Amino acid sequence: MLAAWSKPEIRLEEYNGLRPSFWNTPKFLKLLLSTTCPWDGPEFVEVYQSIARLLDCLRPDITAVDPAFSPALTACHKLGVHYLILAPNTIKDFSMQFQSGGQALWKYPAPLDSLASALPYPIPWYLVPLNIYFILYIVVYMTLFNPTKALAKYVRTHTGAELITLSRLNREPPPGVKYLVANRPEIEFPVQIPAHVFPCGPIVRPAPTASEVDPDLASWLAKGPTVYLNLGTQVQTTEWDALEIARALKKLFTKAESHKDPRMRDLQVLWKLTKRGNYAVEPGSRVHGILGDFIDQDRVRILPWLTPEPSAILAERNVLCSVHHGGANSFHEAASAGVPHVVLPVWIDCFDFANRAEMLGIGVWGNKSTVPMNSARELGPALIEVVLGDRADFMRSRAKDLAEMCNEDGGGRYVAAKIIMGEIGT
Repeated sequence: MLAAWSKPEIRLEEYNGLRPSFWNTPKFLKLLLSTTCPWDGPEFVEVYQSIARLLDCLRPDITAVDPAFSPALTACHKLGVHYLILAPNTIKDFSMQFQSGGQALWKYPAPLDSLASALPYPIPWYLVPLNIYFILYIVVYMTLFNPTKALAKYVRTHTGAELITLSRLNREPPPGVKYLVANRPEIEFPVQIPAHVFPCGPIVRPAPTASEVDPDLASWLAKGPTVYLNLGTQVQTTEWDALEIARALKKLFTKAESHKDPRMRDLQVLWKLTKRGNYAVEPGSRVHGILGDFIDQDRVRILPWLTPEPSAILAERNVLCSVHHGGANSFHEAASAGVPHVVLPVWIDCFDFANRAEMLGIGVWGNKSTVPMNSARELGPALIEVVLGDRADFMRSRAKDLAEMCNEDGGGRYVAAKIIMGEIGT
């Protein structure tokens, strides 16, 4: 899916800073469709034919397909091969239309939160009409203006195949096809799970430890309690946002100095910063003007890239909090590591993960009133609550308990592998 961001007609930065609203609904829906099915007709057919040749050559016993990889879905469906869906998505993403009593309309934010509604969970009564509007908008748009209609016609004309997309997988599950999802009921909204959806738990790939790939960083992490701030690769932080985050971190440091636990006076922050724009964080910069004392004391490290995998950093025992953008990987990696969250969502399903963190009692939505931007006024108290507040110990304990569940039977990757191997036997 990330390949979609490189297409010139899909400019992700245009959606950076778009505030969820009634008026921005069409833009967010267009973004979702563009990223989940970014191919034009000739591109799609070329990929489809390549996959068809592979399937014909290999004749696999079972094929696991990403739900957003439409050419592979279409090829598997057309050729009648034995396949299943291996999805980074959640249970909710594939189950809304199967909820009884119309709950999809009045209880849960719009499917896949594809309109970036940023509605809370459960939806308060006065926002139910807005959620219904969002869902009806999806239905009308997909019926009348769905851009994949032209693609479906092209694919049918040139291959004879029926186009299968992520949207169609949600609406019409293929008979007998299992959906393996990187999620489990204990870290999900309370939903009825359809028979074709198999919760595996977070699928986190094994990674070398921090000490194996970056001994200096591992040594630094071992010095004291640490907040890990990483908003992902795709989220680019403006200088304005960086300054607000820096001010929020200063509030956290100030509070830590008088905390009852003396260890908190050695609090550190590891900040992986992907900048949007040409601004500095070195001495003389505005960011350094706020955090300079802590940077000079080597209690704040601001780096453009980190060598260890995020899961390896989260596994370090001193990491007390993960500040992230609410991406599925970020949420599930922290959940597997038993680390509480401060979620700063910016688009699409990130808002759902902010809701999950609060619902589960393992984190806080850190920019709820200013989304998708950040403010020290809101983020500072959120950080303090998760790291130092009265509920901090409870959140850490709750996060550890959920992590134990996520890692049962070897964790999601082992559970998924067992199901896949079992399918070979059938």
